[in-house]
Amino acid sequence: MNKLVIGVNTAMFDGVDTDIAFSTIRQAGFRYVELAYNQGYVGDMPPELFQEGNARYIRELLEKHDLRTQALGATMNMGAPDAVAQFTQRIQFASMIGATWINICVGRSADRARIINNLRELAPIAEAHQCVICLENGGDPNYDVFRLADDGFVLLDAIDSPAVAFNVDAGNIVSLCPDVDAIEEAINMLPGAQHCHLKDLEVRDGEVHFTPMGQGQLNYVPMLKALEARAIPCSLEIPLRMHRQRDSYPVRAGAPVDPARSLDVLIQSREALERMTGYSVS
Repeated sequence: MNKLVIGVNTAMFDGVDTDIAFSTIRQAGFRYVELAYNQGYVGDMPPELFQEGNARYIRELLEKHDLRTQALGATMNMGAPDAVAQFTQRIQFASMIGATWINICVGRSADRARIINNLRELAPIAEAHQCVICLENGGDPNYDVFRLADDGFVLLDAIDSPAVAFNVDAGNIVSLCPDVDAIEEAINMLPGAQHCHLKDLEVRDGEVHFTPMGQGQLNYVPMLKALEARAIPCSLEIPLRMHRQRDSYPVRAGAPVDPARSLDVLIQSREALERMTGYSVS
């Protein structure tokens, strides 16, 4: 049996100082961190974020808190006119901080042809930097070019590169495709996956709210076993500052979440995952 490698995506620390976020993740018992540099979800993404100065700062914080990074959240509109230039910066940044998997929801189905062409151009750049672009199934109509497994495999076939794979997110299936069995569909994606986001949730009055692992409506046990079998690394993605409206679009709260709450949610989630897997995930 392969033991899962599980890190923490920093979306739950949206608006919180990175030093505090990393300290909280380590205190909760995790060793890996995935920076959430996701356009449209966690505030502004200035170009300076992807330059050497910030990469150096992130490396210093990783060392300070005895953390490692293997993934970068970098969602953006891959159908934009300057997408290749923007994402090349993200690839270079991922390489500078030691992240292999770059997770990205890529855009709208209306821009499918441009998205495919841009990813074909970017794939050899990622490969040269020893990175893999992991296409994530989207959670709202801005990212509906990849909704379900069949959509994703069509994209992989069209791009045809070892430097492009999936980042699977069962929670996103709940919001964008509510009539589908999210766990079953996520498992169907795993043959094309190299990374996975773990998030639990509950739907209240048609809106999606995120919970600690094991306290929402998704039964992750069969999916965790499938992830173990394929040795696919994961990140907990629990974006506490946001929820999804009935139309699936995200809404951010006006203020960041107290790190003490994030710590409690992470500890509860780690303990739930350890009950599900039967071993320590720290």
